[in-house]
Amino acid sequence: MRIYFPPAFDINYYRNSYPELNGKSDEIVKEHYRRYAEERGHTVCPYDRSEYLRVMVNKLIKENPVKVLEIGPYDNPSCVGENVKYFDIYDAETLKMLAEKTNRPVKKTPAKIHYVEPNGDLSIVNENFDMVFSSHCIEHQPNLLKHLKNVEKILVEGGLYVLVIPDKRYCLDHFRNDTNLFDVLDAAVENRTLHTFKSVSENRYGFTHNNPILHWIGEHGSIKFGVKEFTGALNDYKKVSWTVNISTLTLGVSRRKILAK
Repeated sequence: MRIYFPPAFDINYYRNSYPELNGKSDEIVKEHYRRYAEERGHTVCPYDRSEYLRVMVNKLIKENPVKVLEIGPYDNPSCVGENVKYFDIYDAETLKMLAEKTNRPVKKTPAKIHYVEPNGDLSIVNENFDMVFSSHCIEHQPNLLKHLKNVEKILVEGGLYVLVIPDKRYCLDHFRNDTNLFDVLDAAVENRTLHTFKSVSENRYGFTHNNPILHWIGEHGSIKFGVKEFTGALNDYKKVSWTVNISTLTLGVSRRKILAK
């Protein structure tokens, strides 16, 4: 089954978003986007806002016999229905405990996680899907190329990988460096399955506030990384490496850590 989505740039939607463009030609509208909105991250179609995208995806799931795998649903899955399955590094029980520990709602946590893999390795998935859905997960992959190849393997011909990706300019990742082509290739050549010390330390201490409005007006805050933070990041990295190296015990160790907090 081939699935089609609306165009990434909806010219009529964009034209209607700006009163000054009413009645203007398509070329003028496109030029307005290139000069004004592209670098500012303005919306160019209804579905580049995650809330609209989720509505559209679930409408498609409800109206069509599509099989969907959602990666990392945590306590608020984006996709629901009889033909939806879930993949996560934790099982449902652990996700519920995590939600309770962080004062997040528990009632939406999936009753079952169909595929559990502590390292996030999709190669354990043994069936094919019309759609793979991932919200705020792909930026955490230690090996992007391997991840994309694994997604390709489980998608049927004509299937879709639907992604919700945060814009680092307007969130807590503002000061983190962009990943470049050579970073991606380096991880692929090393066949990396774990995050590096750099990524662990950035994730723990390299972030700022998460208020998009303040980012929009240029108030990005600041980050601090001194001796204390370095030591904490190093300890975190050692814990992660130790936990993952005992792969058969990873989930059990993670559960005990959660319960001990």
